[in-house]
Amino acid sequence: MNITNEAIDVMKETTIEGTIGSVRIRTEAGCCGPTLGLVIATPERTDMITHVEGLTFALAADAIDLAKCVTIDIESTENEARLVLRGLKLTC
Repeated sequence: MNITNEAIDVMKETTIEGTIGSVRIRTEAGCCGPTLGLVIATPERTDMITHVEGLTFALAADAIDLAKCVTIDIESTENEARLVLRGLKLTC
């Protein structure tokens, strides 16, 4: 799993505003099988924890294989920026 500098910058700004604790990457049900999702949540005991420039990322144990070629990035519009997973293989 990779994280772009743009994603880190936006997350740092959001952290300063007090709205992000840690980002947890976990498996979720997709239309044809498991996929990945991002949530703002406290890491669980079995998660792989990574700290990048003062930010905490938790990768759920069952999501490690799906996340190998994924990059956390930012998708921006005029009104907002949101985290997205680039390179995520579709389940269908």
